[in-house]
Amino acid sequence: MLSFLLSLGLGFGSINLANLPAQQVEQIAKEVMAEMEVEMRTKPSLIVTERPEPTPLGALAYANGKCVVIVNTNKTAWAQWGRFLNEENRAQWSQIVAASVAHEMGHCLRESRSFVANFEVSPEEFRGIQNTGSFGPKPEMVYKQELFADTVAILYARENAGEEANAVIEIMIQARERFSANEPTHNTGKMLSRLTTLDTSRLENETIGIAAARLLSAL
Repeated sequence: MLSFLLSLGLGFGSINLANLPAQQVEQIAKEVMAEMEVEMRTKPSLIVTERPEPTPLGALAYANGKCVVIVNTNKTAWAQWGRFLNEENRAQWSQIVAASVAHEMGHCLRESRSFVANFEVSPEEFRGIQNTGSFGPKPEMVYKQELFADTVAILYARENAGEEANAVIEIMIQARERFSANEPTHNTGKMLSRLTTLDTSRLENETIGIAAARLLSAL
């Protein structure tokens, strides 16, 4: 499965490889992956390359647990970082990129598959995502995959972004809301806003994947 967090919308800000170097994103990705590696069945790997997909960051999640995070240096794709990043939040760029990598890692967690199989989407959310007219995986399945990965990103930000955590999380939620009309299967903003009202602290010996599933089940 190839998943991209930054897969929605146009009308974003001006981000290029000069003001956000690929080496910076690569280094952040390595740090996040090293931290989350203990949660994975197999050691994740990182590829920095130019690909035709229109998004700068993604992950390949395999059934055997293998996880490959992809930094896509395609210039058109790189501009999609502007969905999150602008001059006003430049101080949070590193934390936003880190949360985005955590999102992609979330797709690789074993709990993602069980969550997608067992979580019941509310009738209201279900109506919003059914009439997408899209091909490929069922819209409901995509929505649940993105919701789980977004929750992992929020938990990661809460635990690692320090005083910037709330700002980083709000930026992510606003991006989801802003581009929801383009792709309803990624319209997780409402659920994420509810999530932020909960105590997201992990229980003793709880992995980030188990915590994400537990918190979403409580909504």
